[in-house]
Amino acid sequence: MKRKFGSRQILLLLLIVIVALLPLYVQSTYTITICIMTFYMASASLAWSVLGGLTGQISLGHAAFMGLGAYISTLLLVNFNVSPWISILIVFVVVGAITALLLSPCFGLRGPYFTLVTIAFGETFRNLFTNWEYAGKGKGILLPYGEDDFGLMRFSDKQSYFYLGLGMVVLIYIIVKMIDKSKLGYGLKTVREDEDTANAIGINPWKYKVIATFISCGLMAVCGVFYANYYRFIDPEIMIQTQSVEYLMPAVIGGIGSVTGPLLGAVIITPLSQFLNATLSSIAAGSNLVIYAVILIVVILFQPRGIMGWFNGSKLKAKIDKVFDSIDGKLFSKK
Repeated sequence: MKRKFGSRQILLLLLIVIVALLPLYVQSTYTITICIMTFYMASASLAWSVLGGLTGQISLGHAAFMGLGAYISTLLLVNFNVSPWISILIVFVVVGAITALLLSPCFGLRGPYFTLVTIAFGETFRNLFTNWEYAGKGKGILLPYGEDDFGLMRFSDKQSYFYLGLGMVVLIYIIVKMIDKSKLGYGLKTVREDEDTANAIGINPWKYKVIATFISCGLMAVCGVFYANYYRFIDPEIMIQTQSVEYLMPAVIGGIGSVTGPLLGAVIITPLSQFLNATLSSIAAGSNLVIYAVILIVVILFQPRGIMGWFNGSKLKAKIDKVFDSIDGKLFSKK
């Protein structure tokens, strides 16, 4: 039986502790902001990967599902003074149920056809909120400012959002990791590899896709709650389709199908994107996006499995595993 706790888990905990100590030693607001955005993008990409990575249903409508979470929590706060902490549970269930219900008739579609459907749903939601008076139409909604209030998820300092974002990405990572190693995860991956085979061995592809959609879009809505309370303003443009592509990019570069892939991809892509945007946009508008696209094309052409896909099949992983197994044998062996 494989050990559930060992040197790998200890290393992961140490990394989390090191990251948590970062604000104590780094005083740059810009650096802390990049960290917050990295946490957010990693969380969103991990949420996307439940449907897109583990299940193989490529969605380009997840920005709309994030936006649904942001709008529902904001309207509950502004109109009914409902704490965002309570809204997290509400949006997870409501958005998860809505998206599972709407997409369930489309699960017979495969490949690009399902992707096109998610784009259509995303644009539908964006147009709905653009013309909905109760939701502020195209003007958006400004969240109330005031004194710091933990219950309202309102802070004047970046450090508080840093720890909030760190907690969010750690929680979502644990959830996705548990799904990946569970019976549900194996079922989802079987559906991803071959639906006909899955059906033949008693795995209902439709049922597993519904569950994956509920979890993926529910977690995406939770990211929307964080987004709304961090920026203190939302409008329908947060649902734009190009934003959905940005949630997909870390998974593509880090490795679709790997739980660690979206996390690793976000750590690489988000700071790079912010750097290119800050340095090149003033020189030639759009040049940062060109470089971003070139990097993506290179990865797809030369390493379509992403970084983790390459790593898992490399000799380097075998050597690292050997080192960890040796450490585990010395530290945890029964005497």
